Amino acid sequence: MPPASPALELRGIDKRFGAVHANRGVSLSVAKGSIHGLIGENGAGKSTLMNIVYGFHAADAGEIWVDGRKVAIRRPKDSIAAGIGMVHQHFMLVDKFSVLENVLLGSEGGPVLKQGLARARAGLEQLGREYALEVPLDTEAGLLPVGMQQRVEILKALHHQADILILDEPTAVLTPTEADQLFRMLARLRDQGKTVLLVTHKLREIMAITDRVTVMRQGAVVHETATRDTSPQALAERMVGRSVSLRVEKGPAEPGALRREV
Repeated sequence: MPPASPALELRGIDKRFGAVHANRGVSLSVAKGSIHGLIGENGAGKSTLMNIVYGFHAADAGEIWVDGRKVAIRRPKDSIAAGIGMVHQHFMLVDKFSVLENVLLGSEGGPVLKQGLARARAGLEQLGREYALEVPLDTEAGLLPVGMQQRVEILKALHHQADILILDEPTAVLTPTEADQLFRMLARLRDQGKTVLLVTHKLREIMAITDRVTVMRQGAVVHETATRDTSPQALAERMVGRSVSLRVEKGPAEPGALRREV
C-alpha cells in the first residue's frame, strides 16, 4: 500500500517584504492526524509562512499541496475551501456578537437568517460534545474569558469543515492552566483524525504536545525531527544557531536595608 499523502505540504515557499527576506525556500510536510510543531525565535518567519498558507499573504514562489493535490491559495476563502482553518494570536471575533453569530459570520447567508442559526446551533452543540469544546452559544463573545474565546475560534474553524488547524502562538494570552486545557483539546482533535500545526517559540509546548517539530531560523527551515528524538536543549540550539544554556544561575539573595514600608 502506498504511503498516505501529507495533510499539508509546502514546497519552496519564498516571500520578501522589500529588503526583508521573510521566507527562504521553505519546504515542510505535515502528516495527517498529527500535531506538528513549527518553532523558532520571534522574527524567524513562522507567522509569515502560516499567513501564506491561510491566504493573508501571497508567496513570491513555491507550491502548497493539501492531501496530495496542489492548491492555489490567494485569500482566506481559498484556504477554508481547501479544509484549512487558522486561529490567530489575536482573536478575530466581534465582541458584541454572540458566539453563534460569530461562528456564522461569512457563511450560511449570514447571522440574520433564523434557519441558518438553528442549523448552526445544532452543529456546534454536536462539535462541542465531540471535541470537548462546549461554549455558551448565546453569550456575547466579548464577555467570555480569553480561553473560552479561543474555543470559539477553534469551533469556527471546525464549523467551516477544517481538517487542518493552524494555531499561531495559541498560549500567548493563556494561563498555564488554560494552556494545559488547550493541549488536551488538541490531543482530542488529533485522536479524531484532525491535523494540527502548532506555531510557537515555547519549548515546553513543543515537548508537551507535538509529534514532530520543524525549526525555523532567519526565514529558513534548519531542522526537522520526531519530538521524541529531541530535547529542549537541542531545539534551543537549532533555533539560535549556537550553544545555549537553559539554566539561570542565581546566587543567594542579599537584601539591603528597608527602604519603604506601607
